[in-house]
Amino acid sequence: MTDRQPGASRRQLLGLGAAAAALPFMPHVARAQASGRIVVSTWGGDYANLLGSNIDQPLLAPKNIEVTQDVGTEPARVAKLIAQRRLPRGNVDVICTQAPQAYDLNEAGLLEPLDESKVPNMRHLLPELRTGYALPHIFSPQIFIYNTERVQAPPKTFGDLLADRYKGKVGLLDNSFIYIVMAAALAKTGDAMNFDAAKPDLEKLVRDGNKTYTVTDAFAPALRSGEIDVGPVWQARTIFWQKAGLPVQSSFPTEGSVVYVSSMSVPKNSPNKAAAFAYLNAMLEPSAQRGFADSMGYLPTSSQATLEGEVARRLALPEPRPKLVAPDYAKLSAARNDLNDWWRRLLDGR
Repeated sequence: MTDRQPGASRRQLLGLGAAAAALPFMPHVARAQASGRIVVSTWGGDYANLLGSNIDQPLLAPKNIEVTQDVGTEPARVAKLIAQRRLPRGNVDVICTQAPQAYDLNEAGLLEPLDESKVPNMRHLLPELRTGYALPHIFSPQIFIYNTERVQAPPKTFGDLLADRYKGKVGLLDNSFIYIVMAAALAKTGDAMNFDAAKPDLEKLVRDGNKTYTVTDAFAPALRSGEIDVGPVWQARTIFWQKAGLPVQSSFPTEGSVVYVSSMSVPKNSPNKAAAFAYLNAMLEPSAQRGFADSMGYLPTSSQATLEGEVARRLALPEPRPKLVAPDYAKLSAARNDLNDWWRRLLDGR
């Protein structure tokens, strides 16, 4: 789910669009006309398969909505959307992105405004994750994953990763480095957006010989083999890898956990907006939300999707409940170019 960079800046989006060179609609009419074919731009693998088994087939097919998935990496799919921005009708109805990327797309004027008249299930969204341009599908807090066979004293704060006992044994996800910067900033200052304060700790982690990975799935074999013992990653990954038999546990940072959000949006030039809104509404149905929780370990974004039994036990947050911190996407977008440059120089110079 996180094998991609967390979005491009608004400047990059507009540059891509330049290089690649409606009637008012009533909600009751939109729902009545919600049928036909839609294209959902999404990641592949388990996520795409779960969209099919939890949303496309059980919830949309009975409504005569035929879903075609446009599968690819997030940067490639976003570039395609930007290339079609001047067309009155594009070929994408719903686009799945990380929350920071959705913010950038909205700032570039590419996304349809969303409200409860278009997507009634929006009323059940967790308020801290709600926006008026992208609907949060699933989310997961950032934790420290650790191998229980080799780590008896797991880290409790980001600063613990700098300890000598973990030197050379910390894994860092290159594709999610901005979230790691936010975690370090939160620990250092109490403000996840204080990026400059986090840089010295990240520079030490990289220069101490700790490992970076461009693909999230590379974390699992590294943890199993002993190449790494700990690292910041999403709680959902711990749950997913536990189910696969890996001896790992999650440790929640005492300073709080930055949350990852996967979102869905409707492009302004979607050719079938009525069905696109119906898709987003179905995505928030309790059955669809529970299906992703059970299979992938991500938490539901709808208050209606209460978890039960073994799934509730696996995904339960510890007590007392940890502080969950949503990024300030505006500040993140403004700083992303400089952070990318700094991070690339850091990795190139180690």
